[in-house]
Order: sequence, then structure tokens, then C-alpha cells
Amino acid sequence: MKLSIAAIVKNEADSLLEWIAFHRVIGVQSFFIADNDSTDGTSEMLEALAELGLVQRIPFPTPENGNVQMPAYAVLLANARGKCDVVAFIDADEYLLPTDGSTSLLPLIDQLFARPDVSAVGLNWANFGSGGALFAEDGLVIERFTKRAKQNFGVNFHIKTLLRPERGLKFANPHFVDLSSGRYVDATGGDIAPHTKHGKGLSSEIVWIGARINHYATKSLEEFLVGKSRRGSATKKARIKHKKYFTSHDRNEEECLIAKQFSPQVRVEHERLRELIEAKLSRPEKKPPFTSRWHALTQRLRQKNIG
Repeated sequence: MKLSIAAIVKNEADSLLEWIAFHRVIGVQSFFIADNDSTDGTSEMLEALAELGLVQRIPFPTPENGNVQMPAYAVLLANARGKCDVVAFIDADEYLLPTDGSTSLLPLIDQLFARPDVSAVGLNWANFGSGGALFAEDGLVIERFTKRAKQNFGVNFHIKTLLRPERGLKFANPHFVDLSSGRYVDATGGDIAPHTKHGKGLSSEIVWIGARINHYATKSLEEFLVGKSRRGSATKKARIKHKKYFTSHDRNEEECLIAKQFSPQVRVEHERLRELIEAKLSRPEKKPPFTSRWHALTQRLRQKNIG
């Protein structure tokens, strides 16, 4: 099956190429990305990747009401129909992760969606904290942050959805899509029961068997303050992600190295993509200011010992 990812991003350039490289390593073939007025080199990066046929970049300005994620998801869902078998709706701080020792997510996707009555799969979060890091440092996200909350941490009841796009009607919230038909199952193939208190978008059980989503909710304190906190919420204009969000999500009880094991392959793919992007943006017809932000970003990536 052809697996794609749909996401909305804003000023994610420092880690977005790693996120794309990681998901290509585990079997994702294409990306539908709504670019919400990025100003840090993200747009240039996505344009170059689009010219290479690796992503579809959809410019998506913020609506007047300030709530961008739900309308963006509607556009992304429409774009995915007819172009892939399964599409995962996740954020740029969320990494799809096989947990069964496989090097690819595709065998599990093939197994789950081989049943024609399965329309959507909900994968639970695994919330990762800062590991005590105050500042952004060298290395990949999957290398730098290896400590997470325990499985029963309340936030991990959240799911994100992998969907047959033709059967998605509309998103009830960023975590759950209403279906035209078929079953909503977890990573084991069992039907998902909504959380008794919070309803759609959270499951009654946290399932990490087979696959889950590593949610790097905070990263370092510096990255949180200049990134997620400054960007705010894509779902609710009035929601501020600041001290309370950081302290409640900065959970580091257990070490987990499953994602880090993909680091060698991700580094190789990251470097390959960076070189392809540089070649695209160095063409004579690509003039500043289009390339200036990307060249500045390239220097930062090299200094961080990623590319």
C-alpha cells in the first residue's frame, strides 16, 4: 500500500527535514503539507522538495478566526483522495514508529488495511520530554530526546489517525475523523473504544503494540520557547502553549531508544535530501530573497552536525 502523510506546518525548518527523512526511512512515500505562512526557510525547503516530486506544498494562510488546523485538514484530505491508499494526519513533532522490531511501518499497514472493513487506524501517543535539556544542541531529535512518560500517562490516551482518504468525511477534531463507513481500529486491529471522559480523539486504552506515535512535545526549553510557544496553537487562536504546557508535558520517567535506532539511516537520507535541495536552490533562476533563508538554514543544519 502507498502510505502518505498530511500535516500543517509553520516555521519548522530546523527539524522538518529530519522529520521527512525519518518517515521516508520507515516507508512513507509522499507528503501533503499545508504551509501556514512560514518565514524561516520552511517554504523554500518545501518548494524545492515539491519540485523533486517528494511533497505537495499547499500554501495555507491563517483564516480570519485564527483557527487554521481544521480547515487545513479538510484541504489536505481532499488532496489525498485518489493519490494514496492510506494517509496519516500528524504534526511535525510527531513521528510514526513501528514498535515490533520492524524497519518499516508498511508491513503493519498492509496487514491492518488488508481487511476491507477497516477504514482508519488510531495510533496512541508516547509523550517525550526535554530530558533536562535547556538549549538546542547538535544532533537529530530522535537522538537528543530519548526519555518519555510512562505508558499510562494521561496524555498518551490521545490518538492520531491513519485513514483511507476516500472514507473520511470530516475531522471531528485534529485526532479523529468521521467515517463514511467501516471500522476505526488500533494497532492490533481491535476496535477503538472512545475515552469514557473525553470522547472522540482519545482511546479508552493506550496501545503501543505494533506501532505508536512518538510525540516530542517539548524538546529543549529553548526550542519550546522559540518554537511551539511562539507559534501558538493551530487549533484554537486563544490557546497559549507556555509554562503550564511545558511543565505538564516535560515527562522523562523512562528511557526509550526505539526511534534512535533509526538514526544512521535517517542521517544518510537527511544528507541526501539536503544536497538535492541545495542543488535545486542554487540554480541561476533562483534569486534572493527566495534562497537567502534556506542558505542561512543550511548553515545552521551543518553547525548542528545533522547534514
